[in-house]
Formats: sequence, structure tokens, C-alpha cells
Amino acid sequence: MLTIRLQGHEHFYPLCDVVRLLTGVIPKVEDGEIHVDIEETAGIVSCLSDRKAMTYIEDGFAELKEGRSRECDCEGDRTSEGLPVSREIKRQLYFLLCDALAKELPWGALTGIRPTQVAREVSCEEDLSQIYGVRPDKAKLAFLTKVGEDEVLKESEPDSLHIYIGIPFCPSRCSYCSFVAQEAPRKTGLLPSYVDAVLKEIDLVLPKIDQKIETLYIGGGTPTVLDEELFEKFINGVFSHDAFRNLREVTVEAGRADTITEKKLQTLRKAGITRICINPQTLCDATLTRIGRHHSAADFIRAYTMARSMGFSVINTDLIAGLPGESAEEFCDSLKQIIDLEPENITVHSLSKKRRSDLSREEIVKFEAEELSKMETMLSFAFSALTEAGYAPYYLYKQKDTLGGHENVGYQKGDTSCIYNVAMMGDQRSVLSFGAGGMSKRVFHDDASDAGQVRVERCSCIKDAIQYIQNVESMAGKKISFFES
Repeated sequence: MLTIRLQGHEHFYPLCDVVRLLTGVIPKVEDGEIHVDIEETAGIVSCLSDRKAMTYIEDGFAELKEGRSRECDCEGDRTSEGLPVSREIKRQLYFLLCDALAKELPWGALTGIRPTQVAREVSCEEDLSQIYGVRPDKAKLAFLTKVGEDEVLKESEPDSLHIYIGIPFCPSRCSYCSFVAQEAPRKTGLLPSYVDAVLKEIDLVLPKIDQKIETLYIGGGTPTVLDEELFEKFINGVFSHDAFRNLREVTVEAGRADTITEKKLQTLRKAGITRICINPQTLCDATLTRIGRHHSAADFIRAYTMARSMGFSVINTDLIAGLPGESAEEFCDSLKQIIDLEPENITVHSLSKKRRSDLSREEIVKFEAEELSKMETMLSFAFSALTEAGYAPYYLYKQKDTLGGHENVGYQKGDTSCIYNVAMMGDQRSVLSFGAGGMSKRVFHDDASDAGQVRVERCSCIKDAIQYIQNVESMAGKKISFFES
């Protein structure tokens, strides 16, 4: 049993993040201590006193008697004197456990979801490696992506608003997924009522919003899971609002090839939409069957070719590295096929265990070394193949429990980046979300003490679709108050 005792602070969450990623064990917090059920028996102390953080081994780990200390910024913002408290104590614990367990993570002590934000605080890639233990190839990726993100944000007004509309239904649930999504075949009768509720919420909220809307993203689930008539009603209802015309960008997730029809694509084109996502996740039919996606690689090619012929000028495709049972060769072959199609955007995700997934947490965090090696091969190939083909990373984020502690990266060819993705993931722009399970947020730049630092407030929405339909007016009122305050 590993015990970590906290003195002078209560930053349990960042320390638990480090422990969970390095040991694969979910820690327990009891009586001011973190307990980790591992074979080694040891005690570590993490303390804070007079602006100085100190982490040291109190007992155990017989071959290692080491401590670390450094001044940190107790106000919470990075200064010339040190890092924020939570980040410094996490950094210290990470390096101690790396030595004790003979293990490292590709992103080092950066367990948060936005490594590019930290990249903006340091002067070079080497700083990320020296301060946080980030592996050199990941430090390079962070700096390259930071450039792409900054180019997008440079062209986006700081006080602009970005809209998300969620359709949390899919034709079937993928084994790796736990988004707030219902299986549409089981909820067919609910879909018309859900569309009516979303359109009603938009009708109630949008007239009360003063901010300039810059982008609109219609996601899911799978929005194209709606039948052709209901999909047309939904799209026409959304674009009946003048506020959704002449936007800088509109994106619709067509997602699953088995939901895409010519009429649905025509509906999108009539609305003036030219940017969509068609996401196979893999082009290996055996893997598609294994993960519960009811379409084939040929179905994806058909849908992609049809969309291109109908004038969709920006298409994104998603692939996932590390899908159950898929070999590195199969992943690399899928990526080669996607590159040959020349979509404007390609997003490479690392498999992550999400809540409510059919995969157990242990199946992800305790993958054997062979699986982790395959993941490294997949992601390394993706970066080299995509950059060689003329793609550049433009947004990056990490998720909890990602296999091997890896990342998700959006690549673009030319100037085709998805502004919404950068605005939403970077926490640099406000987002108004419609639909069940959406998270709205307001970003305040004026009271930030440092360049690039902002204050963010969030407003959640009911996750359950039925409860959302029944309470749509109260959800609308909640969001109106949130954006008026």
C-alpha cells in the first residue's frame, strides 16, 4: 500500500491524477491521505509551508531516499518565482514516483487536458521536458500545435460566441463510448419530441443573446441518425434564425456512414453547409464489427465520395488509435487509405476509457506493455505520415484514462482548421450549448492578470434526454440568466 500524506494543503485531485496514471490504480482519499493499493509499501509526504512545496519519501522504497522542494506561487498564477501550488506539488510527486516505480509518462507531469496552454508559458520545447518531464516528441507536438491554435485564435474575436447543438443519439453504441448518447433504434419515438425541444430552447434563448455568434457546431451522438424528414425539419428550424446565417463556420457531424443518405446531404447543402465530419474510426471491417459499429469500410468510402461529389469542401475524418484487437498494421493501413482520400481535416484520437463504456476501466489503464507499444507505433506513424502528406496539427487535448497517457490531435491541410474545436477545447472563447448534456461556458478576458489567462464559468444542462424534454423551458431560463449575469 502506498500512502501519500498531505500537510498544509488539500490538493488531492492533481495528486490522485498522477498516482492513477503511473500506477493504473484508482486511489482512495481518507482522513487527509491518499491510499493506493499497490504491491510496494511506502509513505510519501506532500507539504506546503511559506510558499515552498516539498515532497519526500517518509518510509519505504528502500533503495530510494529522496525529497524535492521548490518555491511556488501560492496565488495560483505562474510567476517568475514558481509554478502554481497545484502544479508544483503534482510535478514533485510525479518525479518521485517515476524514480520509485521506474516508469514515465509521455506527457510527464502534465495530466491536464490542455498541454498547449502550458506550452505558451515556457520559452521552448526543452522547458517542457526539463520542468515537467514531457517527452521530447510530445514537447515538439505541443509547440507545433500551439502555433496552429494561436493562428486560429488570432482571427477570432475574444468576445465572440460559439454555438453547440447536441443530438445525443446514435444508431448503436460503440464499445469504447460513454458520451451522453441513446441508441436511436430503442428511442425512435423520442426523436421528434427531442428535436421539438431543442428548437424550442433555441427559440427561447437566442433572442436574449447579445454576443456576436462566430461558429455553429452540430454534434452528437450522431445528428444524421434522424430520419430524412425529421433531419430536414431540424436543420430548417435551426437556420430559420437570422443569427445562424453568414457565420464564419458551420460544422455538422454526419459521423456514422450508416446514417448518411443523399437526401440528408442535400438538406445540408441547401442550408449552405460545406463542412462535415464523416468518422469511420477504422477502415478495418473486423474492428468495426468488434466495437459495434454497424457499417463497413466500403460504406464509409461510399458516403465520403458522395459528400465530396455534392460539394462539401471541408471534410473531417476521425480515426482511433488503440481500438480493441486492432494491430498497428491495421491502424496504419486505415490512415494511409484516409490520407489517399485527401480530407481537409484528420483527427487522430487515442483510445480512452470513458464512463459508462462497455470496456472496463482496468481494460484500459492496465493494458499490457505490448498494447502500449502498439499505441506508440500508431501515434508515431500518424504524426510522421500526416506531416509528410502536408497536414499540420492545429488543436490538441488529453482525456482522463487515455491508453498510455496519450493525446487527441486534429490535423489540417491548408487553412481549413475548425475554429469551434479550438475555441471550445482551448477555453479561450465562450460557448452556448443547446440540447441534453451540453456544457455552456463564459470566458472572461478583462479580469485576467496575465496574457492568455482567462476566467471561465460553466453552466451545465440536464443529461437525460427525457428529463431535458420535460424541463426545456427551465433549461432555457437557466442559460439566459447565465449569459445575462
